[in-house]
Amino acid sequence: MPKSRITIVGLGLVGGSMGLALKKANLDLEIIGHDKDPGVSARAQTRGAVAATKWNLLDACDGAGLIVLALPLDAIKDTLAALKPHLAAGTIITDTATTKAPVLEWAKDLPAGAQFIGGNPIFKPVRDPTARGIDGANADLFKDATYCLVASTSASAATIDTLSNFAVLLGAKPYFIEAAEHDGLMAGVQHLPALLATTFAVATMQSQGWRELGKLAGADFRAATELAPTDDKTAREQFLAHRDDLVRWIDVISEKLSAMRALIANEDAAALEATVKSITAERDKWLGGGLDTTEPKANWDETKLSMSRLFLGGLADAGKKRK
Repeated sequence: MPKSRITIVGLGLVGGSMGLALKKANLDLEIIGHDKDPGVSARAQTRGAVAATKWNLLDACDGAGLIVLALPLDAIKDTLAALKPHLAAGTIITDTATTKAPVLEWAKDLPAGAQFIGGNPIFKPVRDPTARGIDGANADLFKDATYCLVASTSASAATIDTLSNFAVLLGAKPYFIEAAEHDGLMAGVQHLPALLATTFAVATMQSQGWRELGKLAGADFRAATELAPTDDKTAREQFLAHRDDLVRWIDVISEKLSAMRALIANEDAAALEATVKSITAERDKWLGGGLDTTEPKANWDETKLSMSRLFLGGLADAGKKRK
C-alpha cells in the first residue's frame, strides 16, 4: 500500500520546519517539496525536510492527500489558480499566511470536493528572531505554537479533524477562529509592529540628521527596526490587506503617543513610572504564559501517538475520495 503523501509548497523557514517536524514525528508519510528557487529545494532535501523535491508545481502536488502552501500572501492566489484544474476530490489544501480573509475568498474557486482550511502558526516568542529561510528551519519551531485554523464553509468535519491532528503532530495547539476576527487580531500584534518599525525607520533614516544619527545607532536601533519588512511587495500586500484594521490601530497608537507626549511635556514623573511599571508586568505575564488558558495535555507522547493514527486515517480517507 503506497504511503500517504504531503506536499509542502514553499521551503523557507515555515515550510522547512514543517517538513523537519513531520520527519521527527516518524510517520509513515511521503513528504514532497516544491520551491521556485532550485537552491532552496536542494538545501531542503539535503537537510532532510523533504524526501524529494519536484521543480514542477503540478508534479509535486500530484497524488498528495494534503497540500501545504507555506507561501507569502501574494503568491497564494496564483498558486491556487494554477492548482485548481488539477485538484481531485478529497484533496486537502491549507496555507500558512498571516492574513486569512482574502485566502478564504480565493479558495471559494476551488473545485467541488477539494477541501480548504486556512492556517497560521503563531510561534512562541522564545524562537530565534534572526532565523531565516531553510537554513533557519528546525523541527521544534512549532512546539507549543498556537496554530490558527480557519475553516472554509465547504470544509467537512473530517477535514477539520485531520488538520487539527496535523497541528498537534507538529507540536502545536490547534485554535479555531473566524477569518475576520483572526485578521483583526493579527493586525494589532503582527502587522502593526511591522508598520511601526517601518515608520520609525522612515522618521530617522529620512531625517536631515540621519548621517549623524547613523553613527550612533547601535543594537537598540537595530532591534527597533528589525520588524520592518524587507520585501516591498509582501509588505504592500499585508498592509493593504489589513487596511481597515490597521487604520483603527494607527488611531489607537496616535492617541497613546499623544498621551505619552503630554506626560513627558508636563514632566509627570509619577505617571510615566506607573505606565512603564504596569506594562512591564503585563509583558512579563504574557511571556510567562499567563494569558494562555489552553489546558495542558496530560500525556503528550500518548496524545501525539493517538493524533498520528487519526491524521494518517484522515489522509487515507481523503485518498479514497480521490480515486
